[in-house]
Amino acid sequence: MFCKNCGEKLESQNQKFCVSCGSVVLHTPDAPQLRAEENQVSSTDRSIPVYESKTIKIEGPGFYSKMVFAFALLSIVLAVIGLVFEFLKVLRDVIPIYVFLRIPGGLELWIIALVLHSIGLLLAILSMVFSSKAGKHEVQNTLKKVGSIFGVIGIVQNVIPLVLIPISIIVASLSFHYPFI
Repeated sequence: MFCKNCGEKLESQNQKFCVSCGSVVLHTPDAPQLRAEENQVSSTDRSIPVYESKTIKIEGPGFYSKMVFAFALLSIVLAVIGLVFEFLKVLRDVIPIYVFLRIPGGLELWIIALVLHSIGLLLAILSMVFSSKAGKHEVQNTLKKVGSIFGVIGIVQNVIPLVLIPISIIVASLSFHYPFI
């Protein structure tokens, strides 16, 4: 007799389970049993082909991703500090000197702001350089994506004042003549 499920030859006629596949063997004396074809694959020979795959690092973000985030964050911080110096310059020009005697004034504040924005822009550009290296050498991760977005924000926050401050310095240095005063 043969198993109806896998076609394996049964050891005895009183056997209740197939040794090969574990299915219940029903004995029906009237029904003829057919042997499964010889080329049929038995359940023990079934296998799934495994292909070589590239190993993926499961650990956290790598060196480049950390540098992307760090440089981008520093870029934004320097942009904010530069904006504070610009605000102090405008505040100094708008409010008379006798109200805020301790606020330093003059061109020095704009120069400090220009230096801070220049360094911030450099850090934002370095962040984008490290972002491209992280894309080539590391698995995509959230820290790299957030750092890339912060890098773009840092570039924008530092480029706009670098354009506007020199224009403000030039306009402030011009002397206007008011003929009716």
